[in-house]
Amino acid sequence: MQAHKTKESVYILIPVHNRRETTLTCLEYLHKTGVLQQYYVVVIDDGSTDGTTDIVLQQYPDTLIVSGNGDLWWTGAIALGMEYAAELNAEYFIWLNDDCLPTKDALFQMVSYMRNHPRTIVAPTCYLETPGGSLVKQDNAFIRQTGFAADPGEILEAEGLSGWCVGIPSVVLHEIGVPDAKRFPHYSGDDTYIYRATQTGFNACVLGDLKVHLLGTVHPKLDFRNHFCASSTPLSTFHSLFLSKRSPYLLKTKFFYFRERYGALLGLGLFAIKLIIWFWKWMQIQVQFWINPRSFLKDV
Repeated sequence: MQAHKTKESVYILIPVHNRRETTLTCLEYLHKTGVLQQYYVVVIDDGSTDGTTDIVLQQYPDTLIVSGNGDLWWTGAIALGMEYAAELNAEYFIWLNDDCLPTKDALFQMVSYMRNHPRTIVAPTCYLETPGGSLVKQDNAFIRQTGFAADPGEILEAEGLSGWCVGIPSVVLHEIGVPDAKRFPHYSGDDTYIYRATQTGFNACVLGDLKVHLLGTVHPKLDFRNHFCASSTPLSTFHSLFLSKRSPYLLKTKFFYFRERYGALLGLGLFAIKLIIWFWKWMQIQVQFWINPRSFLKDV
């Protein structure tokens, strides 16, 4: 599919899989704020079976669709989207999860900032709405081991950024390639990519005056207990926690994460320590589940 030449050379990359209503909510919001009319939107549909592609093209025919086989996960979808947009001569990429709603003009100001600050990757401040209706900042940047977010009026430099909403100049792809989907299929594909970029000489920052609202919960899989269900066995919970691409504790990903961040020797040592902690925690929770599964699941 050929892109229309009336829009700016900015490509918003939205990875999706089987949550049609969330995807449509995001696209409707981008339409209302004028983003769809000014920038290209690429939906990377990783094998959805709920009719996502058909209804997106029906309601937003200017949307560009890239199809996956169901095994791209987040990083593979983003990498494929970046390669696709690069073939259309993208000047800037914007990663955007479909459960993230940028406030009016946020994406436009991100692009403006990148134009005025070459070789700079940018992100807005991300907020999660509590049940009481208040907005709470979510850390979407880090330096070393410290995560942080920016307050209004602040522009904070970072070593890495979460991939909820990130603006990236195309020169980053040309110099370091796409995110590594083999080592980081789902989790850590975002922050390790930005970290690699900043270690290569690019800048990264969070703009406190720009906001994104996050829909739903953030990282529910970080809680070990959420990997247990009524039919859980030790083997199934071990697989869910440590061998599934869906898990933030996927052992392959965590090994390469520590090696990427700390080098081969120190990274291996830190990974070994974490491995012992995670296994001990899993065994403790497994014992609790064995003793009283009904009470355990009621509390989850």
